[in-house]
Amino acid sequence: MTTSVRAKNEFYIVDFDWTLADTDKLNEVFFEIVEQYHAISRDEIVKAREDVQRTGDSFDTAGYVRDRLYDEDRGEEWADLEKRYIHESRALNYLMPGAAELLEWLAAHGKRYGILTYGNPLWQRLKLTAAGFNHVRHIITEQKEKGKFVRSWQRHDGSFRIPDALGGGSAESIVMIDDKAVSFDRFPPAPSQGYWVLNPEHELLPQQGTVPANVTRYKDLLELLPEI
Repeated sequence: MTTSVRAKNEFYIVDFDWTLADTDKLNEVFFEIVEQYHAISRDEIVKAREDVQRTGDSFDTAGYVRDRLYDEDRGEEWADLEKRYIHESRALNYLMPGAAELLEWLAAHGKRYGILTYGNPLWQRLKLTAAGFNHVRHIITEQKEKGKFVRSWQRHDGSFRIPDALGGGSAESIVMIDDKAVSFDRFPPAPSQGYWVLNPEHELLPQQGTVPANVTRYKDLLELLPEI
């Protein structure tokens, strides 16, 4: 990002899954707990997830397990599962490479930011809590096109009204960091800026696509940081 853009009153929007947090690690710990204490196999969950993800949709892992428990008249186990997952996650590091450095940079430079994450609210809230981000201002949306959502904040004069859930106030531009191309669909034009962070060696079908001209791609946050 250029110095002239950085000097503006901007607001940073950061994605959660695969941007701040390693979703595979979050899933794996959840799978282990469900299999060990609640007799639902990891293979069964993975197959159900793959079936959904082939369509390009986000799989609601928590909802799938919770529904299974309730269908088997074991609904009372769900609260115990949530508590165990959060407790066992406390000593674990779920951060993606460069995530800690990005958060430190935002704090050191006094940047306002919040998390905008796509997915089922139940599962997203559980993962946010497990990864230690539940106290960070955030919005969980079930709309893949985050750019379209962000554009709805824009006023006639081009400025943005930041939602109360992200701290409120105004901004002259938005800086969005995300791993999915579809997230930038209808993203506002410059001076707003997007950063598509996606490692070409590990990209998944739901992450692929095309992005607007004011969105730049980087392989990870460590590559991005010197540019912002």
